[in-house]
Amino acid sequence: MRGKNSGKSRSKGKERAGERAPKPQQPQPQGKDLLFILDIGTRSVIGVAGRLRDEMLEVLCVDWAEHSERAVVDGQIEDIQQTAKVAGQVRSRMEKKLGVSFQEVHVAAAGRVLKTEHASCELEMDENRPIAEKELAALESMAVQKAYQNLAAGLAEGEPADFSSVGHTVAGYTLDGYSYSTLSGHRGKKAGIDLIATFLPSEVVESLYTTMSMLGLTIASMTLEPIAAMNAVVPKELRLLNIALVDVGAGTSDIAVADKGTICGYTMATVAGDEVTERVMQEFLVDFGTAERMKFALSAGEETIEYDDVLGFPYAVSREELTQRIETTVRDLAERIAQGILSINETAPKAVFMVGGGSRTPGLCQMVAQALGIEDNKVAIGGNNYMKRQIIADPQYLSAEYATPIGIAVTAMTAGNGENFAVSLNGSRLQLLGRAMTVMEALRRGGYQYGQIMGRSGKNVVFELDGNRQIARGGLPTLAEIRVNGSLAGLSTLLQAGDEIAFVPALDGQDAAPVVGDYASPWEPFGVELFGHPAKAGTRAWVNGSPAGGDRPIRQMDQVTVKQIDTIGALLESMGFGGQEGEVALNGVPCTGPDQRLHPGDRVTLRQGQTPPAPIQEEGEEPEEEPPPAEVTAEAPQEDWEAEDAPELPEEEPIPEAPPARPAGRSLRVVLNGRARELPPKEDGSRYQFFDLLNFVDIDPNDARGELILRRNGGKAAYLDLLTEGDEAEIRWSEETI
Repeated sequence: MRGKNSGKSRSKGKERAGERAPKPQQPQPQGKDLLFILDIGTRSVIGVAGRLRDEMLEVLCVDWAEHSERAVVDGQIEDIQQTAKVAGQVRSRMEKKLGVSFQEVHVAAAGRVLKTEHASCELEMDENRPIAEKELAALESMAVQKAYQNLAAGLAEGEPADFSSVGHTVAGYTLDGYSYSTLSGHRGKKAGIDLIATFLPSEVVESLYTTMSMLGLTIASMTLEPIAAMNAVVPKELRLLNIALVDVGAGTSDIAVADKGTICGYTMATVAGDEVTERVMQEFLVDFGTAERMKFALSAGEETIEYDDVLGFPYAVSREELTQRIETTVRDLAERIAQGILSINETAPKAVFMVGGGSRTPGLCQMVAQALGIEDNKVAIGGNNYMKRQIIADPQYLSAEYATPIGIAVTAMTAGNGENFAVSLNGSRLQLLGRAMTVMEALRRGGYQYGQIMGRSGKNVVFELDGNRQIARGGLPTLAEIRVNGSLAGLSTLLQAGDEIAFVPALDGQDAAPVVGDYASPWEPFGVELFGHPAKAGTRAWVNGSPAGGDRPIRQMDQVTVKQIDTIGALLESMGFGGQEGEVALNGVPCTGPDQRLHPGDRVTLRQGQTPPAPIQEEGEEPEEEPPPAEVTAEAPQEDWEAEDAPELPEEEPIPEAPPARPAGRSLRVVLNGRARELPPKEDGSRYQFFDLLNFVDIDPNDARGELILRRNGGKAAYLDLLTEGDEAEIRWSEETI
């Protein structure tokens, strides 16, 4: 920033000299070599940007911001919009510092409900060529999916089964029965893998994806927070030892255990730094922010800590007294951490590394050692010693507080930016989530809306024509095109790691745009002379009681009347002289009857000796080419009419038009949003699936009214559910009624 005052005077001088001020530089794209990381924590959001340099992570920029509200609880995002707001602030500042624009982000997940499963599987290999990374990724993908199946099979009755993988580690490989630490480059007939996978409820994972999507960011990779911290603090050579790592955050304490060269277990405790903060609040009658500052002052080693209580009175407390008054809570936290370690390790580990902001709580390391029954010096703060071996950064970032965000970057760097355990959607990477992902799920995760996937028929226009109900139907959508690895695929096609999806979105059908002339064939108005006055004959039309031309648009609920005034009888009737055909002459010749035809320019007069009356002037007479009238503004009735977009009820009055030829197959009767529907046979003869019903409801993703409710026969529906005769389905926004 070059001073505001000097900037003003210089700009004037440049204008006098005829010079132009330099244009602000446009931010550069992120690029493949630049990693952007966001660590969404309970108390704050930390951003890290770095790149690979000499096989080490060079940290280029770090930024952070605290949540102003409790947007994240126990590691899980509760308020998506508030979390996105804070994360967006961190991102914007980092982009400005680096002069780049981020498109991809690497994240880590945590949460209250963490489930871990072991799984093993084997895959036939081509022994004539070496095993490549693609085969290893496919092997890992199969094993993680098997772990998910094991998880689902072990859930209690009624327990939700919708979980997503948030991290896995390989315990070992086999090739033709022999053990290996890696199979890359080896040859053999049958490769095997043993891994441990961790799962969180899909809502936890989806909240991360939704938050990043609100920022316009694509998640390039996702890992588990304790895996990230382990990768930063405990190098692979130390994992031959039985070592535990504990990341003590604000809401949770995440635990990982390594042994025999690999990470062999993860868990978490739903107690962490917030419990200590809340104890300070109760002991000293202070608000949350003041309690946090007191706790940090204690961790920083201040001997006397000053504060104001909620009544505004100033106090001071010594380090010893504050430590003593929170000791019970700290000991409870230590015991819960020890229980978590023992639940996945069975015996006490050889050593424990403590990281995270809460790890510096006075006495915590010693109490964890006591709870595990190991020596006090075997539990220590992790950080600088091993982080500096693989990370180039300012010393302040080589510390326990930054172990998780730095570890996310290290994990992304060593995993090749997640390319091996992902699929490609139109060139963008999507990480697999450990269960069998379909094309439909990949498209939704890639940000495509329902209308882009299935397409919508154009809106219908419902109106009355001469007292009969009519529907002008919108056009059919142009179907989406889906290819996986170059071959045509469907929405239910299962994906494997490395698959490439090419997707061309569907195009909505054109909205119906009927005009009056469409319903009078042919449209041939002409003029005649009646009793010495000009009159309109031929095709005549009225919309909502007013005369209308042939190009008058027909809108929802319009009442259209069309008449062919092509005889003397019809002309006299329309002008108020019905039944007087015997008293008139046509072009000087007595009329022969009411059915005598009219032609353009005909003159209708009274017979000799009679006084010609003046024809009745039509009210609201409009010119033939009148401008279209204003739209009907009755909103509520229009919604009722537009609700007829879907196929008609069997008992409704048939539309007076030739029905289209029905394709081979059978129709299907269902109840959709409380109304009976008969779905016509599908052109390809395939069965209806739940997502097909989206074509028969008015769901606009750009006008969301709450959460989208998808139910079938009283239970939660999946898009790929097959429909059967008599199914009851519900598709609506949670904030609207049916």
